[in-house]
Amino acid sequence: MSDFKFTPGDFVVYPAHGVGKLIGSELHEISGHHFELLVINFDKERMTLRLPIHKAKAAGLRPLSSLDDMSSA
Repeated sequence: MSDFKFTPGDFVVYPAHGVGKLIGSELHEISGHHFELLVINFDKERMTLRLPIHKAKAAGLRPLSSLDDMSSA
């Protein structure tokens, strides 16, 4: 996955849709396989995304940049 821990209520960046709020995770069975999915709500787009947790890093999911990161940029 990624280098940070996902906590419900955190805001995250998903490159294709921008900033969303992590609602939590869900377990789903799809074609006999069990997946843990992150549930992310994008208010601006009125959309809820379910992303397999093992695909989070490859999809570019990341936390918001800190003020220190922004200052050094």
